[in-house]
Amino acid sequence: MKKVWVVCATGIATSTMMRLKVESFLEEEGIPAIVNQYRVTEISPDRVDTDVIVATTEIPKEFHELVTVINGISLITGVGQEETLQDLATVLRKQE
Repeated sequence: MKKVWVVCATGIATSTMMRLKVESFLEEEGIPAIVNQYRVTEISPDRVDTDVIVATTEIPKEFHELVTVINGISLITGVGQEETLQDLATVLRKQE
């Protein structure tokens, strides 16, 4: 089972919207995953337990060295959303 973290500044509305879109997309694609949402202050590079991070806020560079980080702004704006979701699927499928 894959793990996806969706991360925003406050961990409330934006990450909830992203989580719902990501869960729906991954289900449609047949990619089993657990999707958790966080605010950026809740995550730590020494406790990374995910295959990919989708974020609408700046993620510290330490994370980029440990896991793929995808810019998730398009999941909120709708502009470029399909490309972002396909990037997510590509990252998760490469890890199979």
